[in-house]
Amino acid sequence: VPYAIHIKKPTDLIATTTLSDQIDRKPDPFWDAFLANRYFEVIDNPIMYAKPNTESFEINGITVTLSLFSPNNVYKASDLKNRMLKMMEAQKKFLGDVDSTKEYNILLYLSDVNKPDAHGFGALEHHTSTVVVLPEAMDIGRLEQAMVDVVSHEFFHIVTPLSVHSKEIQYFDFNDPKMSQHLWMYEGTTEYFANLFQVQQGLISEEDFYERMLGKITNSKFYDDSMSFTEMSKNILEQPYEPNYANVYEKGALINMCLDIILREKSNGEKSMLWLLKELSKKYGTDVPFEDEVLFGEIVQMTYPEVDTFFKEHVIGDTPIDYDVYFSKVGLATKDVEEPTGYFFDGQVPYMDVDVQNDSVVFIRENIELNSFFDDLKLQGGDIFKVINGEEINLESLRPIIGESFSWTPETVVSMTVERDGELVSVEGKVGQPVKKVKKIVPLENVDQKIIDLRKAWLKD
Repeated sequence: VPYAIHIKKPTDLIATTTLSDQIDRKPDPFWDAFLANRYFEVIDNPIMYAKPNTESFEINGITVTLSLFSPNNVYKASDLKNRMLKMMEAQKKFLGDVDSTKEYNILLYLSDVNKPDAHGFGALEHHTSTVVVLPEAMDIGRLEQAMVDVVSHEFFHIVTPLSVHSKEIQYFDFNDPKMSQHLWMYEGTTEYFANLFQVQQGLISEEDFYERMLGKITNSKFYDDSMSFTEMSKNILEQPYEPNYANVYEKGALINMCLDIILREKSNGEKSMLWLLKELSKKYGTDVPFEDEVLFGEIVQMTYPEVDTFFKEHVIGDTPIDYDVYFSKVGLATKDVEEPTGYFFDGQVPYMDVDVQNDSVVFIRENIELNSFFDDLKLQGGDIFKVINGEEINLESLRPIIGESFSWTPETVVSMTVERDGELVSVEGKVGQPVKKVKKIVPLENVDQKIIDLRKAWLKD
């Protein structure tokens, strides 16, 4: 059933949307008129009304329009145009011959955090547009990176679920939703591609990519790691599954990383998750859904028995993934390594804090990993500084000592008295060279060239 949408608007606002406008249907110049062929087109084509603040650019036959609303006029669309252009060029290069839209709109709504009008931040994908809501208070560097990460994720949804999806999505019942079991693909593959394309196209380094994947491993542990992903997906609107939804962006991406490595390994670097999604797009596409229950079998038929084993154990099954098994296939491992840090600060993050009620009470922070400076002196989280090098400590007297620490050598001797559980404890020793232990994904030494080539195919092809 077609829908005609008429909107009366202030004359100084313009609409940005991929809905087809019907100029001849306008009641008068103060109205806009749009036509949608069915209800899905209504919800799939958001409209943003704002004062003119747009930029357009062309990428391989796609006209991209960035429309921006900034309530305090902090940003213009031109501020983000070049970064969006570079990002989407890289995405198109990554996707290659994947058919996509000829028109794509990015609708960016920046919210004033002092006058909250947004119910959270994030984005929603559509076939031909993305709606993004972010805080206007972000500086340009953080805003650009947020837009790269968020918009690239949403744009990759043109592959899944917009091109590859089940009947539950094709014939979605808005009144009585039936959910698909394949969130591991709809969100997981998309989030994985949003990170993988950045390293493949040189937007981030391999180390940055490893750090992102390690972050996802860490974050995934905050959810139920032994919950079947397919059960969670099918029942995502219910307890106890709903609180685990955000894991689709963490473990969901990691599932795809492991599958990608399996496909690369078994095909000598030739096949990948992108290859698989392209094959599924050819078989199905925008208007032909698959049966939810048969997708795993079809993927296994197209690939390898090892993929079947992985699905049964880690996606359908509830066995947590040992990621080092898959990292080792491409010559990587997670290891604790030491990195230099400051004596009292790790970058901008202090190892101490101040009692909010009494700034004369300065203590070592609890529940954080302390550096070697504190460990070697046998200091602990919760210890209250009383005296350092003969100086009684409060917030003001500690500042010059922190300043002096920048000129300390490893042979410098420091003496401290701290209060611990109501008792005074005195310590003394050389300050050494402070280091912290961090977990990192690092290349293994003395691996076969075949494994190095496999890693190169994974991250660079």
